[in-house]
Amino acid sequence: MLNKIKNKLKLFLRFYELRQITFSDYSEYKEYFVEEDKKSTWDPSAFSNIIEKHLKNKSDLNIVEIGVARGSTSKFTIEKLSDMVSSYTGVDPYESNYDRKDGFSYYNQDLMDNLYKFVIEKVNDPRFNLIRKKSNLAYLDFEDNSIDAIYIDGNHSYEAVTEDIKCWSPKVKQGGLIIGDDYLTFEGVRKAVNDSFSNFNESGNTWFVEK
Repeated sequence: MLNKIKNKLKLFLRFYELRQITFSDYSEYKEYFVEEDKKSTWDPSAFSNIIEKHLKNKSDLNIVEIGVARGSTSKFTIEKLSDMVSSYTGVDPYESNYDRKDGFSYYNQDLMDNLYKFVIEKVNDPRFNLIRKKSNLAYLDFEDNSIDAIYIDGNHSYEAVTEDIKCWSPKVKQGGLIIGDDYLTFEGVRKAVNDSFSNFNESGNTWFVEK
């Protein structure tokens, strides 16, 4: 019980620290983001690994990623899949306070605004388009059966993941892939996936469905 309280206190302090991060200009924000990338132990390869395995004979892929954050998955996926990719669209509103259980949402709004600029500069590929909208609005910009693979990794609440699956599934082509992150990390993600699909695949912390 005491350890649980200590862990919650550490988390609270970490989230409080994130809210206080502020700099005077973009160059300082950029330096901060670069250092955060260097310190990160997160593996950006899960999305591309599944695409490479299950869509290996396809080309001209139209790919969408919901929840871009610092753009590591976007950059890695485009570079790894290379000529297989026709277009790669990231969807992220870069709004603070979207989910109190997710540490990333504790970044203040000024930092989020600068992060949006940083990601465009970081990915730096003409096939990459970053839509700054909430995913439950951005899906309206896409035709049904137009996406080859989608990665759902935005708001991790049960309601948000359920809505993303409902809104974006019709946009994915037959034979395409609906992929999501944090199945083991967030209870809301697990419940949303379990309630939305009778059959799905797991690969570590990632879930996916072949449509």
